[in-house]
Amino acid sequence: MTGIHRRLGDVEPRMSHREAKASFLALADEALPAPQAQAVRTHLDGCDECRHGWEGYSRTVRRLQSVEREKAPAALASLVMTRVRRQRRFGLKGLHLAHMHQRFPVEILIPLLLAAAVAAFLVMAAP
Repeated sequence: MTGIHRRLGDVEPRMSHREAKASFLALADEALPAPQAQAVRTHLDGCDECRHGWEGYSRTVRRLQSVEREKAPAALASLVMTRVRRQRRFGLKGLHLAHMHQRFPVEILIPLLLAAAVAAFLVMAAP
């Protein structure tokens, strides 16, 4: 039981919407102790809002579990690990400076974005 729940005899306070929704991950992973899992299910039985949220959440989890896992290509994994090591060694500033030559200057980016926005507006406003 959470610190918020205190037993008064055999009567247990109702679980709040926030507590129920915060339990979705553990409930989906079957990581809740039986009494807490039962408390969440009892709440879901009586709360349309949370039940609807749980149905969407659990549907998403099932879909993700059914997706076939892909292994990153060795070159990509090596690149990521190199960047992680560089960040650990120099922090975010060092990582940023190490890739300075790959940055797109803001002085060029802003006019390009503005031009794209104007062009999109003109295309959508055309009869």
